[in-house]
Amino acid sequence: MPLTDSTMLSFDGTVLEVFGEIDAGRYHIWEKPRLEFRPGRSRLLVIRTRPNRRRQTVFYDPPRRAGLQALAEQLERIGSGGSAS
Repeated sequence: MPLTDSTMLSFDGTVLEVFGEIDAGRYHIWEKPRLEFRPGRSRLLVIRTRPNRRRQTVFYDPPRRAGLQALAEQLERIGSGGSAS
């Protein structure tokens, strides 16, 4: 899933990965990663893990927010003990 023309977010059901950033990120599902959107018109997305509180901030293009929100909901379901689908 593209975040911008040069940054991509990938989730295969077990690992969430960021590609294209200087600091690429890899977040395993056991870390319970979640996506947080900044309020207002910000283009910043924060990826945060629950157990050890790792975090990464990345930019996204506003037209791609709906797809990112769907992924955020999927990660929340998984983190709450639900399924990946």
